[in-house]
Amino acid sequence: MGSVKAQNDNISKEGQTMRICRKVFTRLLLVTLFGSFAISGTTRAAFEKSDIDKKLAAITSYERGMGRQPLIVVEELIRDLQNQPEQRKYIEMQLAELLESNVTLDCKSFICRQLWYIGTADSVPAIAKLLLDEQTADMACYAIGQNPSPEAGKALRDALDKAPPKVQVRIINLLGDRRDAESVESLGKRVFGADMEIAEAAVASLGKIGGDRAGKILVEARAKGSSGLRLAATDAYLRCAEHLLAEGKMEQAITIYKELTGAQEPAFIRSAAVKGLADVGGRDAVPLVVAALRDEDRMVRTTATGCVRTMRGEGVTELFAAELAKMPPDQQVLLIGALADRGDPIALRTITEAAKSPNADVRKAALDSVGKLGDASYVGFLVQAATKSDSSEEKSAALNSLKMLRGSGVDDAVVKSMQNSQPDIRSGLIEVLFERNAAGAVPAMLKEAANPDAKVRAAAFRALGRLANEKDLSALIKLLVDLPGDSGRKDAERAAVAVSRKIGDDGKRADAVLTASRTENRAAIRCSLLRVLGGIANSKSLEALQAALKETDPQVRDTAVRELANWPDASATEVVLGVFKSTQDRTHRSLALRGLVRLLALPESGRSPQKTLEIYGELMSAARGPDEKKLVLSGLANVSDLKALQLTQACLDDEAIKTEAALAVVKIAGGICGGFPGEAKAAVQKVLAGTTDDSLRQQAQDVINTIEKFEDFITSWQVSGPYMQEGKSYAELFDIAFPPETPAAKDVKWSLMSAGTDQARPWVLDLLKLFGGEQRVAYLRTWIHSDNQQQGRLEIGSDDGVKVWLNSSVVHANNVARALTPGSDSVNVTLNQGWNLLLVKVTQNNLPWEFCARLRKPTFGGLEGIRIDCTPR
Repeated sequence: MGSVKAQNDNISKEGQTMRICRKVFTRLLLVTLFGSFAISGTTRAAFEKSDIDKKLAAITSYERGMGRQPLIVVEELIRDLQNQPEQRKYIEMQLAELLESNVTLDCKSFICRQLWYIGTADSVPAIAKLLLDEQTADMACYAIGQNPSPEAGKALRDALDKAPPKVQVRIINLLGDRRDAESVESLGKRVFGADMEIAEAAVASLGKIGGDRAGKILVEARAKGSSGLRLAATDAYLRCAEHLLAEGKMEQAITIYKELTGAQEPAFIRSAAVKGLADVGGRDAVPLVVAALRDEDRMVRTTATGCVRTMRGEGVTELFAAELAKMPPDQQVLLIGALADRGDPIALRTITEAAKSPNADVRKAALDSVGKLGDASYVGFLVQAATKSDSSEEKSAALNSLKMLRGSGVDDAVVKSMQNSQPDIRSGLIEVLFERNAAGAVPAMLKEAANPDAKVRAAAFRALGRLANEKDLSALIKLLVDLPGDSGRKDAERAAVAVSRKIGDDGKRADAVLTASRTENRAAIRCSLLRVLGGIANSKSLEALQAALKETDPQVRDTAVRELANWPDASATEVVLGVFKSTQDRTHRSLALRGLVRLLALPESGRSPQKTLEIYGELMSAARGPDEKKLVLSGLANVSDLKALQLTQACLDDEAIKTEAALAVVKIAGGICGGFPGEAKAAVQKVLAGTTDDSLRQQAQDVINTIEKFEDFITSWQVSGPYMQEGKSYAELFDIAFPPETPAAKDVKWSLMSAGTDQARPWVLDLLKLFGGEQRVAYLRTWIHSDNQQQGRLEIGSDDGVKVWLNSSVVHANNVARALTPGSDSVNVTLNQGWNLLLVKVTQNNLPWEFCARLRKPTFGGLEGIRIDCTPR
């Protein structure tokens, strides 16, 4: 394309172009039919150029805010032709030509972005003309910035003398980013010019370019420039050193870093120079880093400390360690920590000497560090330090270091030292073995568990709880039985429980304790063993504790009651209920009642919800006085069941427990309002009528508001499922009759499912939350009572497919995969007078699995004379 005008002329001859396209297509078709894929290069090129010209012409009038489709077409064209260099070169030259035409500014910006991607030396002259205009300089710099050709660099250098000041700054920055060595002299001339922005940009770019000449100019700028220029030049000087280091010119880099560590330099420059020296590494850099450790500025000292940790080089650790004694205490602390973090054991000799320092902080830092660097040979040193120290902090530091020591033989060395230590250190060393998880120390721990010192015994039993295993259990139980007095008994019991629970076979966990219990007559020891059985809490333990309830010794019975009341699972419920019903001891009765309320709240697969409510009914009937009734109410409040609501509602008229009953009623009503909206609303309204407590009234009103959100939706359901068949999809399962569809089927398990789990959509039943999974179905059922025979409209929403039966007849079926939309399906139904059974099948493909339904008049509004109940009729 010779010019934009020529391109426009081509566009105006669209009909001619289309004729050419048809000829090309015809020729291609003929060639293909004859089995040849050759095509005239001239014709193909002409076609492609015409097509390219047309697409480029469409962008010439583009302005921001217009549709980007023409731009996207050109971007895709360039991307699609990335392996066709001739076509890409043609596009590059056409874009370059457009830059020199009268296309819009936004079009030029777009072209520059494309030339950044495909531009070569050939498009540089067109881009270079844009560098001199403030309006187009940024886009030109972008287009030429990544162009690797020498022509691009020359264009930038040539433009530097002609461009206005603001554009010069942009070009200077770009020359620095390109590390254009040929521009150093030109940039140097601008360092001492009148324009400070240009000068600072020039020194920054010289720092990026680096080299001897750039370095000399920066040195001169640091010596002669203004304060702002000196700072910029110093920063650039640091960058020069970084480039030298990257190029392997260590000596030159070190020279710069040494110069920049001078006291006259700002603290952040000194810090950066010290960091640079550390990166270089080696013995020569050590004195300068050490000097920085003594710097009066905290930032420099902190940087230097970090450098000690990471600095490389042979003999560096020894050189730093040699400086330790020459430093004041606060700097010694920093250096000791840094030497430890280096992980080089060669510093240990110096660090252990520092542990004798008259300064407490230095001693503690040294003791902390030995654990990071030492091995078994340093156990004695640390134990001696812990023994001799009068400082609790130093003693803790020595013991903590013992916990960190690595290598073979450490545990054995600690055990040996422990056996030869006084009680106060001995207990600390036992704690060390505990933290080290030293399983080999168990024999020694069993001996220490019989130590006359109570603190040592307690530490030993604690360690045994972690370190001992099944083979050690009998010895541990014997220690518990033989323990004199109660000192340390709780620790021994906890250890016995912990080791018993490590036995893989649950049925055997209590055997060792039961064996010891059979031959033990002392009440105190029997109580101790009963507490261990309560901690083990398996079926044998439960039987033993139940038997202990019948013993004559009151201390033994008391222990059994307390352990049963604190049983960790619901298996003890019946036993504790028996205690509550039969005991004459007020304390035991109170313990049993509290235990029952807790146990009834625990999951129990063998106890039905009806049984739970039956027990609560017994407790409420047997409760003596307000305190016991309040306790029962606190448990009932967590049972979302209609019977629980009825039990608590009956207590609203008892003034002594009225408040607790009202709280329970509101909580239960909130949990069952989806399944029993009428009953829940009536109960809550009774609470509202009888209380003046603002908080309680608000909670009650919230429940009513939730119920009213359900409107005509059916929220009282029973659910059964999930049902599936191997290899069958949700669509195939739709037509398979599972037991809930078969009237004769037995043992179909149904459970209550309430809507309202999603506050934003309280009418939705979330089957995925209940059942999870994919490629399955579930069934829901409820009963509708109608005072008269009448017509209704059932509106259904489901995710996914749904089939509906009313009184055993299919009234609707839609085998589909979809998201839930309330009312997406609707069907007119006839309700018989009396109870009507509604059964629904919902399929699950994947993702959400939901259902909702409401019953209305066939025309508009809610049906009258109906009530819904999910209780079987």
